[in-house]
Amino acid sequence: MASRNRALKRILGLLTVPCPNAGCSETIPYAETSTHVKHCAYTHRPCPFSSCDFICSFKDLYEHCVAAKHCEFSDMFECGTQVFIPLGGKGIILKEETTEGEGEVVVVEWFDMPDGRIFYACCIGPGTDKFSYQLKLSLASGDHLSFNSNLQRVREVSNEPPCSRYMLVPSCMLPYRKCGICIKRETH
Repeated sequence: MASRNRALKRILGLLTVPCPNAGCSETIPYAETSTHVKHCAYTHRPCPFSSCDFICSFKDLYEHCVAAKHCEFSDMFECGTQVFIPLGGKGIILKEETTEGEGEVVVVEWFDMPDGRIFYACCIGPGTDKFSYQLKLSLASGDHLSFNSNLQRVREVSNEPPCSRYMLVPSCMLPYRKCGICIKRETH
């Protein structure tokens, strides 16, 4: 029967190691290595767009998505500030402007359906922060339509209409003049 070596376990609990990812300068407790690697911006992952086989670190993901033209538009966002979305094409990639380190990457997509247009936003990447967002559509009639939800973290962008957390704009409300999104970091 195997027994635990409690002394060795205590020593490993005190040991810190450098992150194994090239480019990351963090040192972490040995016991937290796998958790750190899972959320590290320097861990290499496949591109989240299902039609792409490119592998890069999360740190380089935004630049790759813009260069590969996964969406026709790209822009920066600051939490709490509205960004206007150009409604040509099928989506936009947004990157968070931050003063410290890498910002989050958000994809906003829209899909034409028989009854109208679906708008959906998701956060891609390994982070643990939680975000909410508000989509606001200004209609040609002068009315406004808004939708609030939490950003779901995803590992893959499938280019398919979502099953939940989306705003449906009925065809009878078209045309609209502009659409804006305001993304907020949730604080506890």
